[in-house]
Amino acid sequence: MATTVRITEGANRTLDGIQARLLLLTGKRVSKQELLDLVLEVGPDVERLAARLHGIRYPLSKAAWRRIRRGIKDWGVETREEDINRDLYGWDQ
Repeated sequence: MATTVRITEGANRTLDGIQARLLLLTGKRVSKQELLDLVLEVGPDVERLAARLHGIRYPLSKAAWRRIRRGIKDWGVETREEDINRDLYGWDQ
């Protein structure tokens, strides 16, 4: 059963931001309806939302952690948190 929900402009901007971050993390577009369903299912943790879109459930098994760690590569570049925030989100703090 579909229900119409009115949200504030600030909440809409927050949802837009989460949609954008999920697109960056997963490469998948998510509708606001799908996003709200996911948020209600797993909470507002964006990384868990991204994992859920890929079918990953927590807690991860030891074998899953090993596969993840094998895929991690050091590119030899040091990145500060401030650089990431500036480049990805436009935050100049």
